[in-house]
Amino acid sequence: METRAVELLRRASDLIGRGWTQHAESRDAGGDAVDPWQPTAICWSLLGALVAALDEQTDNGDDLPLHELADALDALALFVDSDSLAEWNDDPKRTQDDVMGALDAAANAAVPRRLDA
Repeated sequence: METRAVELLRRASDLIGRGWTQHAESRDAGGDAVDPWQPTAICWSLLGALVAALDEQTDNGDDLPLHELADALDALALFVDSDSLAEWNDDPKRTQDDVMGALDAAANAAVPRRLDA
């Protein structure tokens, strides 16, 4: 069974697969920046996709525990060589495949944090 951290990373990758953008968290069909959780959003940045995926999980009735979010971000940090997700996403050399690859690799690498440690 996948952890919710892995589900978050996989859903963010799915969103990026539908559409990717730079220099905004998400955009609508007209190219205007919109909040990532808006139904009009059709493409997302790395950060925007994570926010939208997190919003979907919380819309289902329960918040993602902070340790699960930390697990997802810890795994993503292994594949994003920047302190800023937005800066990494917006690098002029970055591609949609790069972003999906980082999210997919992070989902495969995500290890649940031990709560009793």
